[in-house]
Amino acid sequence: MENMNITISENEKSQRLDKFLVQKFQDYSRAFLQKLINQENIKVNNRKVKQGLILKVGDVISIEIPEREGISLEPDSSIKLDILYEDENVIVINKPAGLTVHPSENQKSGTLVNGLLAKYPEIKNVGDSSTDLTSLTISGQENSGQENLRPGIIHRLDKNTSGVMIVARNNEAFQFFKKEFQERRVIKKYIALVAGDISRERGVINLPIARKRKMPTKQVAVKNVRQARGTIREAVTEYRVLRHNISIEGKKFTLVEVLPKTGRLHQIRAHFSAIGHPVAGDLKYGPKNRVLLETLNRHFLHAESLEIDIPQGAGNSKKMIFLAPLPKELKNLISI
Repeated sequence: MENMNITISENEKSQRLDKFLVQKFQDYSRAFLQKLINQENIKVNNRKVKQGLILKVGDVISIEIPEREGISLEPDSSIKLDILYEDENVIVINKPAGLTVHPSENQKSGTLVNGLLAKYPEIKNVGDSSTDLTSLTISGQENSGQENLRPGIIHRLDKNTSGVMIVARNNEAFQFFKKEFQERRVIKKYIALVAGDISRERGVINLPIARKRKMPTKQVAVKNVRQARGTIREAVTEYRVLRHNISIEGKKFTLVEVLPKTGRLHQIRAHFSAIGHPVAGDLKYGPKNRVLLETLNRHFLHAESLEIDIPQGAGNSKKMIFLAPLPKELKNLISI
């Protein structure tokens, strides 16, 4: 059993307890955290409280969290890696669709991280400490002894998104790449097939993103604050039409090149859904009658290229572009 205390600061006051915890510990679902509150594993000022308690400055949240069981950081050499580039600082991978990036409560093993550890065991201690509940000590500070469930991982792709990903091989490189992403110096290009015909040749989707109020596992491009729960974050996506009027299984689609200017969870999928053109095959963000294709068992979203500075030693860096070709199943689909 892990125990910790969190004292509410001026910047954290006036939030509901459950919403505060969801933002603080994003690896856990709201339902799981609410269950802990109801079971009195989470108290405020040593008292049983309700999920909707409004927090005040100085409130002390005490948390007892059952130990995580079964999450594996064991190396798994059966997971095949498509390496596009590697040096002493970085590994560049072409991630296939269907492969989850790192272990979590929902998938405890068989991830990209497990495969990376088999080939590159030195990355095990690379990266920031895990930000889940079990990574904190009783004082609320990071526990350096906690196993990092995302070693080397700087950015992620959704399970059913394929394409270019970079992984840091040492902590100096990790901090370098992290800063590159935070300061938005990385250029990412995706290829997506979206439902319907987009009339404009180019466009910008500028809609903030947050968790959906009635479905916290889903993101929403916020047009009305009543749609959202938790923090609403800026999100900008640029696109360019590559092909109009692609007919597949009696449905019309548009092929687009996408350049996300921010890196929010499910950003591209939520943004195109918001403008009425959900990604093909994406049943989470699009209606079945528009996006479902019998010949596609994933969503049609591929990280085609990534342009980023790569450390070269002695404080120098070199801009490089990494490319991942469109997977065969996607290429064949638009050739029909």
